[in-house]
Amino acid sequence: MTYHAMLTRRSEILKRHIGSLIIRENKSELTGHEGYFLQKMIKELHQNEYELNSGK
Repeated sequence: MTYHAMLTRRSEILKRHIGSLIIRENKSELTGHEGYFLQKMIKELHQNEYELNSGK
């Protein structure tokens, strides 16, 4: 598996997890820990997307 393929797969996984947390947040509030985890995953996704785009 190449580095680019790994970053692409990681982006897909992060998007899926972020989506499920956003759905949970819309139904009821997230706990403090879940909110922190959501922010951390969004930050990781942005960093991951930056690395994907800079490699092109």
